[in-house]
Amino acid sequence: SEQILSVFPELEPDSRRTAVQLYRLLGKGDLVSRDALAKAAAVTPERVNEILEGWTGVYYEGEKIVGFWGLTPKPFSKHLLKYDGRTEYAWCAWDTLFLPEILGKSIEIESTDPETDQTVRLTVSPEGVLKVSPDGAVMSILEPKEDMKEDVVANFCHFVFFFPSIEVGQQWVDKHPGTSLMSIEDAYQLGKLRNQGQFKEALQSGAI
Repeated sequence: SEQILSVFPELEPDSRRTAVQLYRLLGKGDLVSRDALAKAAAVTPERVNEILEGWTGVYYEGEKIVGFWGLTPKPFSKHLLKYDGRTEYAWCAWDTLFLPEILGKSIEIESTDPETDQTVRLTVSPEGVLKVSPDGAVMSILEPKEDMKEDVVANFCHFVFFFPSIEVGQQWVDKHPGTSLMSIEDAYQLGKLRNQGQFKEALQSGAI
């Protein structure tokens, strides 16, 4: 957990609120303007611009934000989050485990394993993993490296998937040096540590 957390930027209070509110605005299914983000985070538009300029992993469509640190309303991946009658998309399997706490939602997750194209389904609430199908599903994880900060999608997300069993996961891991397997529960707890360590008090503000 210390290795993983070390690659995420440390955030001061304005940045913590901005990050959490950006997740929650994207979680409503729309692209996000800087003015809307400033209002939600209770900071000035100038401060929002300053914060966003300092972050990698923020994606735009025109002047609006379309993706941020693992979440987008646009079809992007085979990691689907379903709640409130809509579908959002995560950048990797692990994102789907820490996003429910940030969004304050119980979420139905569907994710395709890259080795056999089987679908892994989960139900994850802000408090924990409620259901996993098939039983025995696991997640791959990549040993953290400094280049993750430069391009988290290419250098981390492309190595983090759910697998229907240890056996299937091990087949994939054996072909991808630096990766290993972990249980879904351990992966959820790692995500919780990430949320608490990076966002702290900002998580307690109103969910979507």
